[in-house]
Amino acid sequence: MTYELKPGQGSAFVNKHKTEDWHAPYKGEVMLPDGTLCYLDIKPGKTRAGEHWFSVKIGKPKPPKAAAPAAPVMAVEDSDIPF
Repeated sequence: MTYELKPGQGSAFVNKHKTEDWHAPYKGEVMLPDGTLCYLDIKPGKTRAGEHWFSVKIGKPKPPKAAAPAAPVMAVEDSDIPF
């Protein structure tokens, strides 16, 4: 069973490809209420008082995924079946 986002939901994971300080430590995707799938960046921070907070940025819409090609259908010949 695959994980499917529902409108208003998203997910983020550690950014394994972070090479610059300004890159977000967490990246993911979020589905807007209208069904548009967008990029998501999350940066944790800390206030002067020491409280933790998160900066969340919803980016550009993600391009639609191409449909997976269908598996070829194998033709079965009935002449080889003895019954």
